[in-house]
Amino acid sequence: MADGKKLRYSQQRERIYEYLLSSKEHHPSAEMVYDALRSEIQGLSLGTVYRNLRLLEDLGKIRRVASHQGIDRYDSCCSDHVHFFCQSCGYIENVPKADVEKIRAAVPLGSGYQLFKLDLTLTGLCSKCTIKELTKEVLQKIGSINYLFGALLCVLVNTKFPA
Repeated sequence: MADGKKLRYSQQRERIYEYLLSSKEHHPSAEMVYDALRSEIQGLSLGTVYRNLRLLEDLGKIRRVASHQGIDRYDSCCSDHVHFFCQSCGYIENVPKADVEKIRAAVPLGSGYQLFKLDLTLTGLCSKCTIKELTKEVLQKIGSINYLFGALLCVLVNTKFPA
């Protein structure tokens, strides 16, 4: 640790870290970690999870990822990489094959600046939410077409169209 004190072993901290390592594509929040481990670790509290996540972050074993929903998420991959955040469902994933070095080179910092860490998050819709949105649009269009078809049919048979 930074203050020179030796860190005491904690089974809870070890299990929290193991959970994060096993859920690399998941980027869980503290609440998700707590929900996943509370039945396994007797006496685990949400406060304990938060404290251990903060400590693991301070030790450089995990990194915090802002989710744009006000809830921090955690990643066991500490190297510079790009994240994709779905603004509909909140899913976060690592963007494979993003050329971080080209991104670094494209940022004109000027002389005297040093870049230590790159945090880049792309925001949009994941594939599942994109399909949901497209399905919703198609169903709305079908509904509009059916409405127009019904109105046209009423005109053709000279009956009143229900509003």
